[in-house]
Amino acid sequence: MGLQRVAIPWTEKYRPRRVSEVVGNGEAVQAFLEWVRSWSSGRPAKKAALLHGPPGTGKTSLVIAFAEENGYDLVQLNASDRRSAEDIKNLLGQAVRAASVFGRRRIVLIDEVDGLSTVADAGGVRAIASLIDRTEVPIVLVANDPWDPSLQELRSRCEMIGFRRLRAKEVLSRLEEICRREGVSVDREVLESIAERSKGDMRAAINDLQLVATSGSDPRRVLESIPNRVIELNAFELLGRIFGAHRFSEGRGTLANTDLDVDTVFTWVLDNLDQQIRDPQALHEAYKVLADADLHLRRATRLQRWELMKYGTILLSAGPGVIKATVAEKGGRFEFPARIRFMQQTKDVRTLADSILTKVTRRLHMSRAKAAVHFLPYLRLMLKAGDRGIARHFRLTEEEIGYLVSRAPELRVQPAEVRESVEERARPQAKARRAGTASGRSTGRSRA
Repeated sequence: MGLQRVAIPWTEKYRPRRVSEVVGNGEAVQAFLEWVRSWSSGRPAKKAALLHGPPGTGKTSLVIAFAEENGYDLVQLNASDRRSAEDIKNLLGQAVRAASVFGRRRIVLIDEVDGLSTVADAGGVRAIASLIDRTEVPIVLVANDPWDPSLQELRSRCEMIGFRRLRAKEVLSRLEEICRREGVSVDREVLESIAERSKGDMRAAINDLQLVATSGSDPRRVLESIPNRVIELNAFELLGRIFGAHRFSEGRGTLANTDLDVDTVFTWVLDNLDQQIRDPQALHEAYKVLADADLHLRRATRLQRWELMKYGTILLSAGPGVIKATVAEKGGRFEFPARIRFMQQTKDVRTLADSILTKVTRRLHMSRAKAAVHFLPYLRLMLKAGDRGIARHFRLTEEEIGYLVSRAPELRVQPAEVRESVEERARPQAKARRAGTASGRSTGRSRA
């Protein structure tokens, strides 16, 4: 009995072997090359790079191709498979040392770090952060969506390099090349359909092509049997769609393609508005549009008139882009909102304060507001005086006692950069909201 020929997945067979073979994302590829080459002149400020973007855009392939082409030893780990701190330390602890046994350069690749997004995986995140702090070789992290709050510890240590979805024509060109190399004939119309349906995911497109080309059935029927892919937009892609909309029709339905709630999207748009629109009059109009959007969204929730949601969401998802298009501004880089960043930084502190207030209010049967203002100052004084009995009465932990003694939980002290950012945005934002509220009242009367 002869050996059966094993079909090699085309995604592996045609994976890029050189950096020049990576399709699309030229700016991201160049940014990665500049970062990794900076190691030749000493350790860079950011000793790790985080390549992030939709699946199938060449993030992992770029690192593998670079290592193969430039003679690096590649140490690779999938974080979603090995997520415990012990696994990561055991597998990568020695890999971050300067050189291999034979003196070759080394690069460490940790794939799917966004798989470490739960509380249970916090040890894995801290272990990777520790590796980055003491590494003597380049570390590359790869993620589809790295914006989960639990990954903030990694983002702050990494050079962030974003990849966008591939254009249909870039995918089509690669599919045609694979057909030539495989010696198969597939109608261009079918190839175009595969490229469109892939939604910028090269891996998915190649898988579809292999299925169509090797099934022995009618390619069109095979293609029809493959489910259409739904795009889940992360925050930065979503901002690109919102600020890139030139007409309201282009923004319609944008918010349906993300798992971010409307309030979070509003915060992202508001915090990036003055970086995308710098013309004073256009910025004023954009703030008014957001004020109107906020008015409709709040009314929909407060009055449970959900038909008003469509007015708020269309203003939010397309309004800023339409106004930006009128002044033809390019805009700056999208930034993580200061408010969300501050909430992430103070999460542990807020959890402690919440736990203390919960214990106090249950014992005293009073509201949280009254407990914070009228009781906690006295509780803090008693604890400072060494009264352990009061601590036992409220069942406070040592951590909660330390927090109460060291600072007042009723006060919220913001980092300077966040406070300044909030104050700067509050001035034009307050004016816009007042203008929007006034126009909203007249709109409400006319609707009534």
